[in-house]
Amino acid sequence: MSLGLVTAILILGTIPFVALPFYTASKREQAENSSAEEAANIAEQANIDIFRDQLLQYQQQLDRGEISTEQQAQMLVEAEQLLLNNTAAAQQQAALIGTAKGFWLLPVLIVAISLASLGMYRSLGSGIDQQIAETLAERMVNQQSQVTPELLARIAERVKQRPDNLYYWTILAEDAVAASNMLAASDYFAEALRIQSNEPYLLAQYAQALFFVDANRFSDRVIVALDQAYGADSQNQTVLGLKGIQAFQEADYPRAISYWQGAARGLNPAGDSWKALQGGIQQALQLAGDMPTDSDAVTVTLNLSIAPSIQFEPGQLVFVAIVEADGPPMPLAARKLLAGELPLELTLSDSDALMAGRSLVDKNIRVVARLSSTGSATPQQGDWQVISDVVESSSADLQFSLEIASPYAQ
Repeated sequence: MSLGLVTAILILGTIPFVALPFYTASKREQAENSSAEEAANIAEQANIDIFRDQLLQYQQQLDRGEISTEQQAQMLVEAEQLLLNNTAAAQQQAALIGTAKGFWLLPVLIVAISLASLGMYRSLGSGIDQQIAETLAERMVNQQSQVTPELLARIAERVKQRPDNLYYWTILAEDAVAASNMLAASDYFAEALRIQSNEPYLLAQYAQALFFVDANRFSDRVIVALDQAYGADSQNQTVLGLKGIQAFQEADYPRAISYWQGAARGLNPAGDSWKALQGGIQQALQLAGDMPTDSDAVTVTLNLSIAPSIQFEPGQLVFVAIVEADGPPMPLAARKLLAGELPLELTLSDSDALMAGRSLVDKNIRVVARLSSTGSATPQQGDWQVISDVVESSSADLQFSLEIASPYAQ
């Protein structure tokens, strides 16, 4: 909503409240005007009657010889003047009573209140905030992710006037992260946490910023911040990544693998973050002695598609899992995809393992792919799936070509 529209709404909103007293007074004055006009008409008729009586009396006096013709003429002039004066006085009084009292103030008050409201909105309200929000919204529509230096300068200036604006501190912090200014980012995130101390995203970003500021060391303040972030959201990918690094530095490789596998869930396998986590997992597996040698490692290549007859949304989730045919139901390895990405070819290996130490080597395995109708990893009615035949993972490279075409049946 633009500032001009807000101002117009303010002006329109004040008119009924300002005009109401004048409207009430107008109704009352209309009644008074009616009475005044009636009284003025009565007074005017009375003056005319008196004048006529005087004319008759002067004529009778002239007939009886009590006054002369000249005296009668003079008395008539005086009577006529008195009649005119009395009539004018009655009309003037009626006009004064009938005049609307104070209606000239109505437009003056509306203009004054509008100007005062606009001034208060600019000084105490969110006029500048509105302009900043409109600029940011326009940038999002134009798909411009970076905030211009001019806009950042306005936000930095505005946040001094409104230090409790969580949104502004977060924007400044994220821009500092993008500029690799972690010291400034940690300060901005700290200000944001001052306002909303239990926000998981802010806690995670603050812990990460402190980690970089302290030269990638888990100092006391980094550990405190990381523990707070983990307590707020134990599934946050940033937090799990940091917890994995902490466990790795402490040579607790199984815990590092577990944290990093959790952080990798939901990430795009083609992304740098997913690849970095997989590299860390493989390194931790090797150091833990659970990584099979290159000659023993098993890689599963899967060409996966969805049957053309199935209607689906591109954002629906597809869960792919390698399960042990005669073992526990927990998958050996798993991947989460979007239906819109299919058909595609993907590769799964021990780096996709859900638990450290569970390798694909020398097992009877099968591949399950399921198009979820609810977004849940647990199979539900309405899902579609495909299940491969059971194969022995004795060869280093296994290949499957599967099409999701069958409704899920319990």
